[in-house]
Amino acid sequence: MASLAGLTAAPALAEPGPVLVIEGKGFGHGVGMAQDGAYSMAVGGASAAAILSHFYPGTAIARRSATVRVGVHESPGPVAVMLAAGGEVRDAPSGAQSPGFPVTVSPGGSVSLAFEGGKYKATPLSGAAITRVAPPVTPAPTTPPAAPAAPPTTAPATPPTTGLLDPLLQALAPTTVPPTTAAPAAAAAAANAVPASQKDAFSGRALWVVPKGDSTVSLPATGRSYRGTIAAGAAGAGLSLTNEVDVEQYVRGMGEMPASWPAAALQAQAIAARTFAVRAAASGKALCADQRCQVYIGAGNEHPATSAAATATRGQVLTYQGALAEAVYSASAGGISATPEEGFGPGSPTIAYLKPVTYAVGDPQLWAMTLPVREVGARFGYRGDVTAIRVTRAGPSGRPLEISFEGSNGPMAVDGHRFWAELQLRSTLFSLRIEGPPPVAEGEPFATSVSDGLPTSPAADVPVASVIGPRRAGESLGRAPWVGLAVLMLAAWGTAANRMSSRRLTMATGTGEAAPDELEDGDPSDEASA
Repeated sequence: MASLAGLTAAPALAEPGPVLVIEGKGFGHGVGMAQDGAYSMAVGGASAAAILSHFYPGTAIARRSATVRVGVHESPGPVAVMLAAGGEVRDAPSGAQSPGFPVTVSPGGSVSLAFEGGKYKATPLSGAAITRVAPPVTPAPTTPPAAPAAPPTTAPATPPTTGLLDPLLQALAPTTVPPTTAAPAAAAAAANAVPASQKDAFSGRALWVVPKGDSTVSLPATGRSYRGTIAAGAAGAGLSLTNEVDVEQYVRGMGEMPASWPAAALQAQAIAARTFAVRAAASGKALCADQRCQVYIGAGNEHPATSAAATATRGQVLTYQGALAEAVYSASAGGISATPEEGFGPGSPTIAYLKPVTYAVGDPQLWAMTLPVREVGARFGYRGDVTAIRVTRAGPSGRPLEISFEGSNGPMAVDGHRFWAELQLRSTLFSLRIEGPPPVAEGEPFATSVSDGLPTSPAADVPVASVIGPRRAGESLGRAPWVGLAVLMLAAWGTAANRMSSRRLTMATGTGEAAPDELEDGDPSDEASA
C-alpha cells in the first residue's frame, strides 16, 4: 500500500462571494489641462497658446515674476551642503553676521549644518573655514590740538518755508537730532572675534547657504543640486531646507513632462507650472518638491528642451479677469476633463475656466480593478452584507459624485472623491459593476499581492486589476497638479492621503519623475494648481 506520509488534505473551497469590477480611463484627478491631451494637440500642430486656451477657456496670458520658496529636504540630524563654485554660509541673508559667520567655502568645499541645543551650528568640512577676526589693538592715547573757537550764530525764530510739505516735515522732525557715529572698526572686530580653539560657528538665527553667482548648492544626502539659496531652519531636532530661487530657474528644474515631447506641449506645461509657482509665492506660501505640489528636481534636471521651453515662455502666466488662474493639470483625463467638484471633491469652487472639455487621444489609458464586495464594504464602514454598489450621482463629465452601498443595513452614500482616494484608483473617471469571482481556497484572500499597485491572484503573479491600454514606446506621462483646496480636503481624510502618497496618487500639481514606461500623476499647489 502506498505510503500516506507527506500527503495533506486539499483545502476546502469557500463559497465565492461577489466582486466589484471598477473600470476607468485616464490617470489622475482630470481637472484642467490633460498632459496627454497637450501631447496629442502638439503632435497635431497646435501651439502652446492653443493648448492652454482649449483646456482653460477664457484665460489670457500675462507676465509675472517672483522668487519662490520650495521645501527640498528634511533631516533629523546634521546635513552637509556642498558649493560647486564656492560661496558662504551665513546666519542672515545679508547684513551683519554673528561671530564666526560667514563661513567661507572654496569651490567644491562643504559645510555641515545642524540644530543642537536650541542653536544653529555650522561646521566647516573640506575647503571651508569660519570667520576669525583678531582682537583689536588699542592705540596709544594722543592729545589732539585745540580747534579755534567758532563765531557765535543766531538761528532764526521761524525756519523759512520753501515748499508745501515743509511745515509738516518740520513738525514731524525731532527737536534734537543726536549725532550719528559709526562704531569703531576695532569694536566691531572685537564683537566678531572667535577663539582659535573654536571649530564651529553658532547662532540663534536660521542659516543661509549662498553660492557664488548662478552656481549651485548640492545636498549629497539626496544627490540633488539647486540654484538660488538654501535656508536651513529648525524642524524638531533636525533641519528643514528650503530653496529660494527665481521662478524661471524653478521652472527649468521641474520634472513634470518628458523632455522628448513636442515643444508646444513643453511650453504649455512651463506656463501652467509657472502660474502655479507665482500664485503660491504671491500668497506667501512655500511649495513642496514632490507630487503634493509640482515635482521639482533642481539643477540636475535641467534639459536643453525644457530649458528652451522655459526661455520661450519667460515670464508668461495664465490669468482670468486679471487674476492668476488656477492652472491645475493631470496626467490623463481619459479624453474629457473634469470639474473641480469631480476631481477634488465636494465643496470645491465652481471655476468658469475649469469645465469639461473633450480632446482626441490615441490611448485613453484604460484600466480595471477587481475587489471583493465584502472588502469594499468593510473599507467604507458598511455594517452588514453589501448586495449592491452603484453610482447614484455623476458630474457633467460623467465622473461619479456619489456612490451608494445597499445591503442588509440599508443604504449608505459615499462621496465619489472619497471612494477614489480610499481605493487608490488610477483616475476619477470610472464605472462600477458587481460580478461573481472564480472559487478561491477557504481562508485564502482573493488578492494577496500587488503588481504595479494592483491586486493579484494568490495562485499566480497575474494582476487581477491591470492597465488595459498600451502606451507608445518611450512615452511616459508625468504627474499632474492639484489645487490647495484639494490638499486641504485630502488632508482631512488622513490615512487615505497617506496611502495615496505611497502610491503616487496624491494631490499634487506636478507630474513627478516618471520612469520611461511609468504613468504618473500630480498637480499644482494651492492655486496654480494647488
